[in-house]
Amino acid sequence: MNVIRAPAAAVGRWLGAVRPERRHLRADLLAGLPGAISSVPDGMAAAVLVGVNPVQGLYASFAGPIAGGLTSSTRLMVITTTSAASLAAGSALRSVPAAQRPEALLLLALMAGAVLVAAGLAGLGRYTRFVSYSVMIGFLTGISVNIACGQVADLTGAEARGAFRWPRR
Repeated sequence: MNVIRAPAAAVGRWLGAVRPERRHLRADLLAGLPGAISSVPDGMAAAVLVGVNPVQGLYASFAGPIAGGLTSSTRLMVITTTSAASLAAGSALRSVPAAQRPEALLLLALMAGAVLVAAGLAGLGRYTRFVSYSVMIGFLTGISVNIACGQVADLTGAEARGAFRWPRR
C-alpha cells in the first residue's frame, strides 16, 4: 500500500507547487494574454513551414507552452513554436508523402524530445555557451532568408522553378 502512496504523494506535492497563487492569478492571465493571441498565427505559420495542416500548428502553439510551463524550472523561459525548428522539421519531412506527414511529424518530435532529454541527463547543455553571437546571427539570418525566399511564389502567385532548392518551393 505504501508503494502506491509514495508516487501519489509526490504528484500531490508537484501539483501544489505548480498551482498558481490566487493573488497573482489576474496579473498572470493578463500577462499571458498577448502571448496566447500572438501564438495563433505563429503556430499556423509554423505548420505551413513544416508542410502539415495549420490546425496542427494551433495544437502545438497551446500544448507546448502548457507542457513546458508545467515542467520548466524558470519563469524567464519562453516556450513557443519557432520558424527555425519548423523549417528544420519541414526539411526532414520533405521526402515523406503529404498524407503521412502528420504521423511522421509526431515520430520526429518524439525522437527529438528523447535526444534532448538524453543530452540534458548527460549534462551537454553547458556546451551551448561555446556558440558565439556571430554564429547565432548568421544562423538566424540564413533561416530568415530561406523563409522569405520560400514564400516569394505564394506572395506573387508566380510559378517557382529553379536549378537549386529555394526557388522551387
